[in-house]
Amino acid sequence: MTRIARGALCLSTLGVLLALALPRGLADLYGYEARVEYNAWEAKRRPPTEEEWSSARDHLGDAQALDPGHPAYREDIARLYELRNSLREALAYQRQAARLRPSSAYTWASIARIKANLPEPDQEFEAALRNAALLGPWEPAVQLAIADAGFHHWGTLAPETRVALSGNALRTLRRQDGKLFELARRHGQLAALCGMRGVERSRLARACI
Repeated sequence: MTRIARGALCLSTLGVLLALALPRGLADLYGYEARVEYNAWEAKRRPPTEEEWSSARDHLGDAQALDPGHPAYREDIARLYELRNSLREALAYQRQAARLRPSSAYTWASIARIKANLPEPDQEFEAALRNAALLGPWEPAVQLAIADAGFHHWGTLAPETRVALSGNALRTLRRQDGKLFELARRHGQLAALCGMRGVERSRLARACI
């Protein structure tokens, strides 16, 4: 192959790579702009205006169109719909994210949280709880999210789901025992928490007496 031919091949390959990278780069930019807007509302602890919400939704919609295989944009859109308490729409986007990235404990925890609030303590809800517990056993936010959702519907849970949540509770007690006991009290499930093996080692176990 001549030097000119090799050079042409390299340029052609570079052009293909740039064509593939450009949409993803633009998607990242749109996604970043949406997150900046979202973080501004959270920092000020206020809901977004209609214009602000629509702007973030448009940015994320553009990002999703440019990089449809990226689950994070769907998760971010779901967060926007949760702000409006549009839980059906939020759940639909979290389901899409779970299909794209089934190994994400955070996505499964989000599905469990949304279904707990609908409320829909069905098989999908319980599968989401178990998946989140399995995939994110030491993630603090995941631990609390599934404890909250699980205690909310403790009376309807299947035995295998209760076992998974009991294991999650024992891990949560190591660093977040105060928050876990608070969740159990809030949902009227202190007795359920106190009945789990290993809880007696917590400094807060006196609440079980």
